[in-house]
Amino acid sequence: MNDNSVEITFTHEGTSYNGWATPSDKLNEDGEPKSWRVVLNKVFFGNLSKNNDKWVNNEERPEALTEAVGRYLNTVNGNNPSELPDI
Repeated sequence: MNDNSVEITFTHEGTSYNGWATPSDKLNEDGEPKSWRVVLNKVFFGNLSKNNDKWVNNEERPEALTEAVGRYLNTVNGNNPSELPDI
């Protein structure tokens, strides 16, 4: 984890996840990171990015979990993720 990483903590389908996400230095036209490098429960989860407002992962991971992480990342700009309910 580096200085600009964001901590991730949430529960999805009864499983607790924690880790971090590091934003890419490249920004999209909305000023958001083009992608995020995500580690969950000490395992590399993948590089997540948005494609037509849908979160995609460069690794083969469950689509519902990728979407849950993406929803969490959506909150990073402007909200306190530690106050989020279970995803």
